[in-house]
Amino acid sequence: MLYIISAALAAYLIGSVSSAVIISKAVYGEDIRKHGSGNAGATNMMRIHGKKAGAAVLLCDFSKGLICVAAAKLLTVYGGAPWATVFVAGFFAQLGHTFPVFFGFRGGKGVATAAGAAFAIMPLTALLLFALFAVIVGAFRFVSLASGVCAALYPLLAYFLNGKEYFVFAACCSALMALKHIPNFIRLLDGRESKISN
Repeated sequence: MLYIISAALAAYLIGSVSSAVIISKAVYGEDIRKHGSGNAGATNMMRIHGKKAGAAVLLCDFSKGLICVAAAKLLTVYGGAPWATVFVAGFFAQLGHTFPVFFGFRGGKGVATAAGAAFAIMPLTALLLFALFAVIVGAFRFVSLASGVCAALYPLLAYFLNGKEYFVFAACCSALMALKHIPNFIRLLDGRESKISN
């Protein structure tokens, strides 16, 4: 239990380090959450400050999930921690990114951080979702649509490719992503959602 609690706390704090807010303030002298969609994530950074800024945030956010899970895996191998520690680390990294304690609990939607965690835990499932995400964005230019479809399929793929325990983890991550995307889904239905440029 100590391992699980420690992993949850550490992953949440790491997830709470919002790269979008830090980069936007350090490089551009402004808070990205006051511009565009108001989201502290890679897509909003790309729209406001360009592809390089968006890519930097994407890499940082992806790395948070990856690093937290990798560290938890090491604990299971060398410290005797239960495998549940890995799932806890992945979810709490995403939770920290979404509701960061260091930035007034106003973070991003958690897609990149969840992707990093998924890749570290179940790489085949993650790669299939990455490919699907790219196809949907390429075809329709809606990041939110791609995120929603992938969030819906993530638990199913996890169940059939990885097992029941992975399904529970994926379902929790998907539910958190879906919760943060509700305004985007409403705008998609209303025809008001913004596309990304080529």
